[in-house]
Amino acid sequence: MKRQIKINFLIIFLFSFTVIFSQATSNPKNSSYTYVKSNLEFLASDELEGRETASHGEKIASLFISEELEKYGVKPFGDSNTYFQNINMFVESIEEGANLAFQFEDNSSIVFENGTDIVFFSRTIPAEKNTDKIYDIVFVGYGIESEEDNYNSYKDFDFNGKVVLYLSGTPKKDGKEILSEKSIGKFKRSNAKNKIAKEKGAIAAINIPDAELLSFWDFIKDMAKSKNFLLEQEATSENEKDIPAIMLNENSAKTLLSNEKYDLDFIKNNLETPTNFELKTKVKISYKTISEKKLARNVIGIIEGNDPELKNEFVAIGAHYDHEGIKGNQIYNGADDNGSGTVTILETARRLALEKNNRRSILVIFHTGEEKGLLGAKYLTSNSSFIQNTIAHINIDMVGRESEDSIYCIGASKISKELGKLVEEANQNSAQFYLNYKFDEPNDPNRFYYRSDHVHYANKGIPIAFFYDYMNEDYHKTTDDVEKINFPKIVKMVELLENLTTSISNLDHKLKID
Repeated sequence: MKRQIKINFLIIFLFSFTVIFSQATSNPKNSSYTYVKSNLEFLASDELEGRETASHGEKIASLFISEELEKYGVKPFGDSNTYFQNINMFVESIEEGANLAFQFEDNSSIVFENGTDIVFFSRTIPAEKNTDKIYDIVFVGYGIESEEDNYNSYKDFDFNGKVVLYLSGTPKKDGKEILSEKSIGKFKRSNAKNKIAKEKGAIAAINIPDAELLSFWDFIKDMAKSKNFLLEQEATSENEKDIPAIMLNENSAKTLLSNEKYDLDFIKNNLETPTNFELKTKVKISYKTISEKKLARNVIGIIEGNDPELKNEFVAIGAHYDHEGIKGNQIYNGADDNGSGTVTILETARRLALEKNNRRSILVIFHTGEEKGLLGAKYLTSNSSFIQNTIAHINIDMVGRESEDSIYCIGASKISKELGKLVEEANQNSAQFYLNYKFDEPNDPNRFYYRSDHVHYANKGIPIAFFYDYMNEDYHKTTDDVEKINFPKIVKMVELLENLTTSISNLDHKLKID
């Protein structure tokens, strides 16, 4: 019955939208507000169940996007002359009931369930060979080994077959970082530390978070029950899989270290020179994993260029259309993230297809799997022959909130300063946003340049520009709904993107690479 209601909703919506479309085409450019609002009200509705990668809701979203592209005259450019680039993924998770049991010297023990005071990292689904066994624990300071910095946490112990316990973050002296900027970037995330632990023979890695991480504990707990998505081509054997990666909170960390040589308070007060030691307490790690193969898909259309030679080069505009799906019984509609980017690309494509003023061909791309590790963009840039002839990629990811008069622009001059100048010119000729380049600062801790789909294009040497609103209030929350969207801002973003895309497509030369 629930599925039938959804189908009926879709039929009614598509009929209603057809009426809106027929009315709007009489004045195509002035109707942008109607298009973006109607499109977003559908894509961010409860009926699409949060558009999680490889889900039923995402499939409906992909069908809707493809129908709109066809309606606008944007031709299919996916597999077998369809709009879809199909991607096989493995979806993995840790079964409910996973836990850590601390076993103390007096033979007493305490068990912490996953998602309470401890969290198993769901994006590193481990091999099962080490589950349900008791292991020794060694504290290894920050858990870092870096030859270039002459820094090594792994001294004085044999770590083979043991669990390592480490601090998050990087070492400082007198409040200042002592590692290189490259190493700080590498070890800011725990996966690099877990990799070293595995190389040293450890069977698991446990992380004691700093205050910054602990402030996100509720979000981290939600992640414990999420699923790990990976491309089929990147699937690994049981022996190649990661070791279990687990994070404690303050309560479980205090409990673990309560009767040890150094307790948690001592360690926190001696962060500059943490001392390695083997714990008297042992740990039993218990978990089971689930793995299933699913189909996801990118949606790709093309607006062919009108220059006989340049039409074989491409300007790509893109957005991810997936979101967080359903957690518990709550739907994460993702109106801004990234419904706003999706409808911006749709409306820009409609207007460009009407104008037909592009010498180069324009690729209109909707990526899947961004929320699962930029997987759709990763697959596309590694498996699409057109990438070698793509001269620029413009990424739109969250542009429907915050000030109507400003937008963050990231990375536009990083590979090609010429692209940065074209962004400025296009903006002056259209939306006249205040373009904020704050997140281009080399030491900006957010590292947004590396956190959305465009980075995989940049890794291929393709100049990119990324537009973003920096909405924090409802980021990855159930409250990211259509009612809070600033539609005039999205229309302004459409105007900027249309102007920029047309300018790039009509250049007499490829963008200059710096």
